[in-house]
Amino acid sequence: MVIALSEKIHIREVDLSRDFPAILDLYRAHEWSHANDPERLERAVRCSSYAIVAVDGERIIGFARAMSDEAFAVYIADILVAPERQRQGIGRALTQEIHDHYPLNIFHHQVLIAERGVDGFYRSLGMTPVSAFGLTAFIRTRSD
Repeated sequence: MVIALSEKIHIREVDLSRDFPAILDLYRAHEWSHANDPERLERAVRCSSYAIVAVDGERIIGFARAMSDEAFAVYIADILVAPERQRQGIGRALTQEIHDHYPLNIFHHQVLIAERGVDGFYRSLGMTPVSAFGLTAFIRTRSD
């Protein structure tokens, strides 16, 4: 699967042995704590149900991954775009590719947890906060 965004930019599935250093760089560029434990992050990417990269020429400029039961539910775990390449449609294209891979008519439980301040982006993609359905989302996490 290779999806072209432009003549130079395309989306393809991750080749972990080749792509992991650039994926790690994206996590570092966003100062995500995942980057502090590269071995664990590599395992997370490897165990994801679907992991994709956006590539400009030879450079990875975006990454997204999801986990699914491959029947009803999908959790979109991470969507990262190189900071200098944001607002160019790359995050939108990565998200759309995940949505296309997990069509809503089959995977009716699609979940994403977003950082503060980016809810407008996800709303623009047709996603709705769980509160709009009278639902409450719960999370259990460390406090540190």
